[in-house]
Amino acid sequence: PYSLTVMENLMVFARLYGISHARNRIQELLDIFEIEPLRRTLAGSLSTGQLNRLCLAKALINSPRILFLDEPTASLDPDIADKTRALLKRICRDSRVTILHTSHNMQEMEEMCDRILFLDKGRLIAAGSPAELNRQFGEASLEDVFLKVARQEGSNAD
Repeated sequence: PYSLTVMENLMVFARLYGISHARNRIQELLDIFEIEPLRRTLAGSLSTGQLNRLCLAKALINSPRILFLDEPTASLDPDIADKTRALLKRICRDSRVTILHTSHNMQEMEEMCDRILFLDKGRLIAAGSPAELNRQFGEASLEDVFLKVARQEGSNAD
């Protein structure tokens, strides 16, 4: 994928998914992710933020109902991370996409998620809205809830 342009990357994914009117869908995604000026740029020369947006565009090319994201803002600078979060919220709202989002960034999870699940070795430890979890654990922030849950689970280790 790094030796292909942004446009070529998106065309490959459009063909893989059998997207009709692929050029229209690609143009829509280029505009949404603000990468239109990069359409002829090789993916290998993109910045981390630009590559992240290309990956999100590829993930959304087939208009999925569920999108799985693993730490989508982890390597982004604060400005691009903020723009990415705003974009994901807009996509979620406008496209009615359900996003399953994994992250260790509890501030981001508090901002982005309607429901949070804490897992430990595949076992559900706690679940609820950020506010419900804060109340349940008597903490002011999801970060504090995470630390409390992680430390409780760590103290039960074999």
